Amino acid sequence: MDHGEDVLHLVGDVVVESADPFDPESRTAELPYPGTPVDLVADADDPLVPPPGSGLRGWFRRFGGVLLRCGLPLLPVGLLAALPMHFFVGRVDDTVVAAPALLDLLGGFGLLLLPLMWLAYFTVSALPMVICLAGTVAVALYRAALGVPPRPAALWRLVVYRLRTLWLWFAAFSVVTQALPLLLTADRLGPAVAVPLAVGLGLLSTGVLTFTGVLGCVVLIERGNGRRRALHLLSMMPLGGLIVASLAVTVLPRLADAAWGGIASTIVAVPTVLLWAMAALVAYCQARRAEGPVTSRSLFAGMSAPETF
Repeated sequence: MDHGEDVLHLVGDVVVESADPFDPESRTAELPYPGTPVDLVADADDPLVPPPGSGLRGWFRRFGGVLLRCGLPLLPVGLLAALPMHFFVGRVDDTVVAAPALLDLLGGFGLLLLPLMWLAYFTVSALPMVICLAGTVAVALYRAALGVPPRPAALWRLVVYRLRTLWLWFAAFSVVTQALPLLLTADRLGPAVAVPLAVGLGLLSTGVLTFTGVLGCVVLIERGNGRRRALHLLSMMPLGGLIVASLAVTVLPRLADAAWGGIASTIVAVPTVLLWAMAALVAYCQARRAEGPVTSRSLFAGMSAPETF
């Protein structure tokens, strides 16, 4: 017996030298987190996570269940988001009106305040989306995992440490969805491009909302590189329901504003954004289930884990 070749060396636990969860050839080793059962099996009757292979039909059933269970508890969330949504979302062009007044302020130096006004609008305009998504994820997970009505203090503890990161992401994307329509207008580019421009900007906004919905769920529930993780999950889920919800957020408030004014636009926008947040959460859960066993309780445990600094 050659002892130089046949000796089995055991060095404590399994050592993973390099593990990339996004390796297309799956050359990784999955180690369970401490305290997580190795034989975790997702329940087919989970109120939030669609069964594996259920496709768009499974997504729709879980989406309807979230709407029935959480519609009333989300009413305070919608009321909280309504005020900033009415006064800031889609109002960035109002800063252009203020430019002549700023030109006369302090001998023209007041015009330097215009970029700061834009930055403030972009930042605050992301607040309603942050409120709706964070509130929806917290309420839906709490209700699905514990089966009891959510408590406001407990919901706040779930999301408080993740709101800053979520707000920064959403503020960055609001620059795309609000600044481009301000810069690219039919008056500047000509009436011939009015219809293609409106369609293109609508598709861009829908795509951004589809991505940020999943990104927001990653930020609220998981750790790590949110952008890369969101792109990975988007490739593992049927996107039809989330795309329709994102398109509704893009189109319906604008139609209401054109037909009945700003107040009607806000009344339409608040429930539409809440429905988008529900659609994003169910789509995220479906993608997580496609990766492996996961339940509402395990997702709630991940979201409840204390922050490490």
